Amino acid sequence: MKEFTIARQEAGQRFSKYLGRMLPEAGSGFLYKMLRKKNITLNHAKAEGNETVREGDVVTIYFSDETFAAMSGAGADAKRPLPRFSLHPVNEEQIVYEDEHVMAVYKPQGVLSQQDAEGEESLNEAMLQYLADRGDLTPDSIRRYKPGVCNRLDRNTAGIVWAAKTLAGAQAMSEVLRGRALAKYYFAFATGIFEKPVDSVLYLQKNAETNVVTISEKPSEGASVIHTGIEPVTHNRRVTLVRIRLYTGKSHQIRAVLKHLGHPVLGDPKYMPEDADTVAYFRSKYHLHGQQLFAYAYVFPENVPEVLSELSGETITGIVPDTFAELLCGELPKKEGEHGYLEIPGSSRIFV
Repeated sequence: MKEFTIARQEAGQRFSKYLGRMLPEAGSGFLYKMLRKKNITLNHAKAEGNETVREGDVVTIYFSDETFAAMSGAGADAKRPLPRFSLHPVNEEQIVYEDEHVMAVYKPQGVLSQQDAEGEESLNEAMLQYLADRGDLTPDSIRRYKPGVCNRLDRNTAGIVWAAKTLAGAQAMSEVLRGRALAKYYFAFATGIFEKPVDSVLYLQKNAETNVVTISEKPSEGASVIHTGIEPVTHNRRVTLVRIRLYTGKSHQIRAVLKHLGHPVLGDPKYMPEDADTVAYFRSKYHLHGQQLFAYAYVFPENVPEVLSELSGETITGIVPDTFAELLCGELPKKEGEHGYLEIPGSSRIFV
């Protein structure tokens, strides 16, 4: 007999899914048979498998040691130490918010959110290494639930990425990120003078071969509806600082919409024309590299899932990339300190 207590990281899932993770070598038919025969129980009672497990629930498995080892894939593998996920773990300065279920991590420009097909390290691996170094991951815990990022940013877009430390956190954050009540704000330097606020509903289509998207004002086959709010904050005639509220989250959405509107993101290698004067000025003065766009703030609604109660009505702000901060100070008139223009409407208490 073996007995397990449901940990915080794995609570919130169907009992059958928990058993599938615990006993990956056992088929679902076998597991349901063991449930019917009460060879597997939940809180010392017969279970159907469709129950939602809670933190503190007790799972009892009446298997011999040999059978459990065979069904769980235990043995030598279970005794191995955790793998090294990343050579460059997230540092504490990158963590802009953390509670027992989720964390908000600053992703620098040029870093992938998740590992690609080539196996390049990403923020996800860096976050896992951070948790492992801190002792929050063990070989046993990661077999039951592996933390991971909940949303993605383009490689060359800096800003906040949310990660879940528990299964309940992953489910709740995914629900909130999909909803319209969560306000997601970005800032960008758009080229030229962007004069009036825009609330645009357009259509985006991505070319998978070129990794470039096109924007249309009319629907077409295979195109996705996108909704973007863009508000000019201030300008110096060369560039306009714009605040963007992202209602939908498609690949390259902000960059392609700003290009469509005639004001591509400064430094964008895909969507900004190589205007000699503009590019030369900013490259010479600021050693400009990459697009000047970053995900800065999330304003949470009051009504959030219980596991995210600490985020109810709160505003989480991130880190201002160094080059963007230089542009703020060097190109725009001063306002309430060097980052005074980065204000978020509807925010309450702000975590920095």
